[in-house]
Amino acid sequence: MSGEISAYGDLRALFINCMLKRSPDLSHTQGLMDKSIALMRSQGVAVDTVRFIDHDIVTGVYPDMREHG
Repeated sequence: MSGEISAYGDLRALFINCMLKRSPDLSHTQGLMDKSIALMRSQGVAVDTVRFIDHDIVTGVYPDMREHG
């Protein structure tokens, strides 16, 4: 891209990895994501990733999940 202005430079992408292995365990899902992430970054896209298992994320369908455990 030497000197070129990327048409995608103003884009951002978020990859969410929902696999069940904690970091730094090998994740085949992450391996697939890495290929796509590298392609996007080579085109100027800013990329972030989140590995859900490494965070305390509560799931549920009630407005206030504190009442439902």
